[in-house]
Amino acid sequence: MKKILISESQYYKVRRFLLEAKLRSYVFDWDDNILRMPTKIHMDKKEGDKWVPVDVSTEEFAHVRTDPNYRIREDSFSDFKSTDAFLRDAEQAIHHQKFAPSYKKFIEALIYANNFAINTARGHKPEALKQGVKLFIKMVLSRDEKKEMISNIQKSLPGGLTKGLNPEQLLDLYLDERGEYYPVSSEEFGERFGLPVTGGASNPEHAKQVAIEHFVRKLLDGVKNNLVNGKYKKISLGFSDDDMKNVKAVQKFIDEQLNKMYPEVHFVVYDTSLGGKKKMVIEKE
Repeated sequence: MKKILISESQYYKVRRFLLEAKLRSYVFDWDDNILRMPTKIHMDKKEGDKWVPVDVSTEEFAHVRTDPNYRIREDSFSDFKSTDAFLRDAEQAIHHQKFAPSYKKFIEALIYANNFAINTARGHKPEALKQGVKLFIKMVLSRDEKKEMISNIQKSLPGGLTKGLNPEQLLDLYLDERGEYYPVSSEEFGERFGLPVTGGASNPEHAKQVAIEHFVRKLLDGVKNNLVNGKYKKISLGFSDDDMKNVKAVQKFIDEQLNKMYPEVHFVVYDTSLGGKKKMVIEKE
């Protein structure tokens, strides 16, 4: 076998070309997928003939939400609506390096200024999720990574939008133009998509599917010209979640609907339910 040696600079040029030729986009769940947040869910647990109040983590909730020995209370998700609580918990999780399986992929998506969405069962305002991403960038990315990210934002967004903007303004522009924020149990989400949000945090499967389809449609609407002129050879969308019920529901949704609706998109699902990251490619017929 003949081997061809290339320099490090040549390698990075080839790698950059391949990344640019493929439009990468991602849909991330937040809790226990990007960060292991300290926010607790207030539930009742059956012990003998009595129901006793217990607080469970989001990781535990992913497993007990279908357990008949646990039940939702009216105030179960009271800590999942406050902007201040969300930013406080995110800062605490980052400070203690409570990173979850998809956090490195999230960092990569940000550095390359990819399109991304935060798709979470939380009930915060969308702006709170955006501020959480901004906090993540500030606290997690190194100086060089932030510099590379800003450079990629300038390259990927139209010059008419980025001209004359400082790094902080470029970051806000990117988070608005390339980011989508879907807190599927929030009133804002319900009003936007005409869906009931009562109990959405305990049964988020359908709402998460609505959000994914909206994100794909918006993504394709934004890159039509680049598909026509051949700038992008391939479009991929990765979805990652730590809740097995969500993972299975999205796999089925992609297989039965999205693959047919959007044949130009290559769908990948990342299952982080067991603390690692299991990659599943959804093949088209």
